[in-house]
Amino acid sequence: MLQKQLHTVVRKVICLCLGLILLLPAMPGTAKQTDAKEKPETPVINPTPQHMKVTGKGFPLTPIVGLVVGDDTDQSAIDVVEKTLKHAGVKKIVRKKADESTPNTPITIWLGSLSDNPTAKKALKNATTEGLKKEGYVLATGIGSNKNHKGIILAGKDKTGTFYAAQTFAQLIQKKKGRDHVPSVVIVDWPQMPTRGAIEGFYGTPWSHEDRMDQMAFYGKYKFNDYIYAPKDDPYHREKWREPYPKDKLNQIGELVNKAKENHVNFTFAISPGNSICFSDDSDFQALVDKANSVWDKGVRSFAIFLDDINPDLRCDADKAMFGGDQSPAAAAQSYLLNRFNKEFIKTHEGAKRLVTVPTEYWQSGTSPYRERFADLVDQDVIVQWTGIGVVAPTITSEDAEKISGIFKHDLLIWDNYPVNDFDRNRLFLGPLVGRDADLTDHGVIGLTANPMNEAEASKIPLYTIADYTWNPDAYKPKKSWNRSIQAFGGDAADALKTFAENSYSSQLNDKESLTIAPLIEKFWDRYDSDNVKPVAAQLIKEFEKLQTVPEDLRQNLDNQNFLDEVAPYLKKLDIYGEAGKAAVKLKMAQKQGDDKEIKKQQNILESMMDQARAIPQKMSEGVIPEFLKQVAWGPNLALKQQVLVNNYWNNLESVNGEKAVDGDYNTRWATGDGVKSGWLEVTFPKEMTFNQTVLRECKQFGDRIQKYEIQYWDGSGWKTVHSGGVPKDIQIDKFEPVTAKKIRLNITSATFEPTIWEFEVYNTNF
Repeated sequence: MLQKQLHTVVRKVICLCLGLILLLPAMPGTAKQTDAKEKPETPVINPTPQHMKVTGKGFPLTPIVGLVVGDDTDQSAIDVVEKTLKHAGVKKIVRKKADESTPNTPITIWLGSLSDNPTAKKALKNATTEGLKKEGYVLATGIGSNKNHKGIILAGKDKTGTFYAAQTFAQLIQKKKGRDHVPSVVIVDWPQMPTRGAIEGFYGTPWSHEDRMDQMAFYGKYKFNDYIYAPKDDPYHREKWREPYPKDKLNQIGELVNKAKENHVNFTFAISPGNSICFSDDSDFQALVDKANSVWDKGVRSFAIFLDDINPDLRCDADKAMFGGDQSPAAAAQSYLLNRFNKEFIKTHEGAKRLVTVPTEYWQSGTSPYRERFADLVDQDVIVQWTGIGVVAPTITSEDAEKISGIFKHDLLIWDNYPVNDFDRNRLFLGPLVGRDADLTDHGVIGLTANPMNEAEASKIPLYTIADYTWNPDAYKPKKSWNRSIQAFGGDAADALKTFAENSYSSQLNDKESLTIAPLIEKFWDRYDSDNVKPVAAQLIKEFEKLQTVPEDLRQNLDNQNFLDEVAPYLKKLDIYGEAGKAAVKLKMAQKQGDDKEIKKQQNILESMMDQARAIPQKMSEGVIPEFLKQVAWGPNLALKQQVLVNNYWNNLESVNGEKAVDGDYNTRWATGDGVKSGWLEVTFPKEMTFNQTVLRECKQFGDRIQKYEIQYWDGSGWKTVHSGGVPKDIQIDKFEPVTAKKIRLNITSATFEPTIWEFEVYNTNF
């Protein structure tokens, strides 16, 4: 029924251009042009509108523009339109109310919903927005039969829809010589996902107040409508949840709530009491209510109680007595708290939004007594967050959603752990969102909130693509969206930013990395033994030289100091990789030509650059440039994809077995079992191999776990130690006298918690 209504709305929206009436066809979900001969410039809008039709070449903005608004037209939308016009060079804006005479101006804009600005309906020739989804809008430019008088309609389904129409209008304006230009278009648009936004839910240093305020404006611009405040390392959110926020922090929350409202973003305040709460205790419950009331008074109307990443065992005697006999004591206790808060706080506070929660089992693939009891006991109107299958889910399919929705029996709000990097703090994940099906809302999902990186500004690059996906998943093209994000974020420095970002492109969602250099390196190796390698070598050197220009280019041309501060060590690493890469190519070419003097020169440069790169823990071009440098300097990784034996791995999950430590993928890892504080990983070669160096990459998500380790080889009768070490570096390189053996072993003898290893590599190097 709704789809039929939307179809009707699209067909009824009328655009009068040059005296012609244009009836729109059925919705395709992507932009189209009317006349290929005209070739008008197609506007770039993010998120991609559901329906956009270019109807002509457009027209220049005039120095005077009229603006007709209703008494109750959204003020933020008015502000956006007026700011857009002034930025585009409009000198005078003649604002009129809907009940006043229309301004006699060359261009007139009607702004508002059809209920708060009835003149917009008249301008639309009685077409309606009634069939649109919530937050939808109609935008039409260039209407009218007189070439000297142009009309622009920005009509929302509701106030948020009007605000989004204004934001789309801001993106429509095109810079032209002389006067800025307005394309002639008709847009009928609405969101596919009801809830779209971000959750500040990462571990590590929380965002600053300045970061958050800026994020709210970014969310409004790209039609995110939800932000969840849940920084794990805010002590008053988690460890000190019973304690009130200091006055200055509480005032900042109030400022942030107001900024969110200005941008039509729902601010959700989350509390994570699960590590210490006594679920049945009245005083603990009152502390929870007091905390909620303190932020309610600052304007918060949406609340979440999070129960993730906790020990589910009951702690206090009262809880054990009340819930211990349940099939799942944890689910019984948690549901009791959630339902009580829902009844005694949410339901008693007029204007409060639906309660949101994260269950303790938020990522697993199947059912369990906990999940079944949680589903049965928690109030039906409570929204359940879910990360997909896996903490960082490579894919989230409609089949996954259907299955988990059937288990929890509640509306699902995806907590998408992308582009979060708290588990690998020395990486940036700047690629687009991938691996999410387009039809999740047909399978129990009401929306998606993305968990960003600790780096707030850098997070905007992938968040732009997530806004695109959540608004219009059917039209979402990850690479195309990413390219638009780079252009929008980078401006005059977009080319340099693209080079930087494509060398931080891969993630646990996407194994593509270094989009330009990776295929060139592969081509270089393919042709190295042939006579036509020189052109490829020259091209590869040119690309490495380009890496060296990126830092200064960004510093000179990107007006975003916070971003530059966030990525400063990564820029330094990229510069070093540029110099090292040139040396590596020149070294291989000198070896091919037998030029001993040049070989020695480039070896020295390469070794020096690799030492400098290792001194910077931040990672760039994972699996590409550093692997190329190692292959040139050290030869092949002898352990790569060889036979592996480990003492154990976590929960017997194949996704964290020993093979993951030698697969060459820095996004996968071997994890030892629960409670294990030692472990070993044994690599067997096809035949005896000579080696003199190992590289160990420990996963340091929760700090330095490994305290002592040994590198050992099998001499036919027992294990012999060639190196003993303490706490390893992020990239731990150990060199020793050459050994010839068929087996090598990493033996972890002491760890504070369960050791987990990204990669273990073995080399025989002359360096």
